[in-house]
Amino acid sequence: MVKNMNPGYLSFLLLCITCILLFFGWKNQIIQEVSRRTILLFLMLWTFFLFINIPFAGGYIVNLSYLFMVITSVYVTYRFQIVTLNFFLYFIFISTLYVLFQMLYFIDPMFIIYHPKVDIAVVLALLSASLIKNSLEQFAAITLGMIFGDIILSLFIFHKSPLQLGTFELYDMWLLTFITCRVISEVVNRGYQGLKQYFVKIKN
Repeated sequence: MVKNMNPGYLSFLLLCITCILLFFGWKNQIIQEVSRRTILLFLMLWTFFLFINIPFAGGYIVNLSYLFMVITSVYVTYRFQIVTLNFFLYFIFISTLYVLFQMLYFIDPMFIIYHPKVDIAVVLALLSASLIKNSLEQFAAITLGMIFGDIILSLFIFHKSPLQLGTFELYDMWLLTFITCRVISEVVNRGYQGLKQYFVKIKN
């Protein structure tokens, strides 16, 4: 049975958890390559932009946080030189899966295991954690992949008027996907390091 979940509540809880982890010194577990101040600044601006919508001709509305996520991700890919063929394939793969799962849930709700948001987030997080090792690359690939998939769904498949790009449903899935991806990556990495040290001790 699908649980009802008001859009935006999950994003708020995940933001609070992220900020608490940052203040307790878990910055490297979130994103290792940038400073804690940079992460906090991104979260503050992103939260502020949530309440600003930009109307365009033809009934299009774009949330400013949506644009901020795109600009930040594109900047990150060039600033840290992660624009590679593999990265391009990763974010296209994430986009394709995002669109596929949304269409499957729309066609037949029987595909839903727990909740559409959670199902999609967990699958994308597992794949991202297994394919991408760098935390910043995970952030950029997940962000651009989900936004590109959302644009495809909004403009060409589930087109409605007025059309809004940047909704709390997307933000809930985006944050849940990235944080789940980081948790999986850290658990696997710590497990690997623990096993490696264990076998070194046995050999010695």
